[in-house]
Amino acid sequence: MDMDKNSYLNLDIRALNTFLIIMETGSITATANQLNITQSAVSHGLEKLRGIFQDELFLRAGRGIKPTPRAKRLHEELKPLLANIRALTEVADFEPAKAQINWTIAANDFQRDMLLPGFYQRIASQVKHFVLNVIPSEIPAADLLRDDAVNLAISPMPPDAPDILQKRLFTTHNHCFYDASCRSAPVTVEDFKQADYISLTFTTGKFVAEENLVAQAIENKVRVRVSNFAGLASFLRGSELLAIAPLLMKNNLLAGFAETPLPYSQPQFNMYMLWHQRYQNDAAHQWLRAQLFHEQNS
Repeated sequence: MDMDKNSYLNLDIRALNTFLIIMETGSITATANQLNITQSAVSHGLEKLRGIFQDELFLRAGRGIKPTPRAKRLHEELKPLLANIRALTEVADFEPAKAQINWTIAANDFQRDMLLPGFYQRIASQVKHFVLNVIPSEIPAADLLRDDAVNLAISPMPPDAPDILQKRLFTTHNHCFYDASCRSAPVTVEDFKQADYISLTFTTGKFVAEENLVAQAIENKVRVRVSNFAGLASFLRGSELLAIAPLLMKNNLLAGFAETPLPYSQPQFNMYMLWHQRYQNDAAHQWLRAQLFHEQNS
């Protein structure tokens, strides 16, 4: 009799597991006791497999049963197969020392230079192999994370999407930076109104502080616009321009420039790491997020 090519679709994991136990015990009764089911339930599962495999599988031999040659071959093939299926339901442990990781993070140059060199060194020292790819984040769109274009994004402007999760890395606020060799510090509101500025505009056209009172105050006094934070220093150096930028930039991209507080009321802003919700419980992703958070808060 020809075997139905689609009969494998009727295979039952529970029945296959029962088959393996029968092979180990050599007894219907012992199998029923081990599985805590009735002997008729064991027999029913065995009959189903006999129909699918078109083989008796077990034949009576004296008071016991013996496997057919086909059953012996199936046993050899099914045992590792079911072990692999069982492993699919288990939460895998993440072992950094054995891990080979290739990660892409979206971050603008401020976040990149502040966070990622130390993050790279921390990860590279703990895993077997680590490749870090950094791309500009601009204002990250939800699809960047949904489509796995990046594994993580770092931005003060999370997308308004319920499937994008976030964790705050740090809080900062804006200060005014200037070249002290070319000008004195602005002090009064009038000083700030009269000054000329260099400002940051992303290529999307959105001003980095467009909802901020500072932006409203200086908008008509912007003389230079650049598309990344690193561009601020080049134009600021040797000029009388002012730059409004996160205070923490004094530790990296704007190191060496003088800075002073702003005379305007302004909210602090938060920097977040962002990821898609499907990676929330992924062991490797959790570990990497923890390393990045630790890097900023150590």
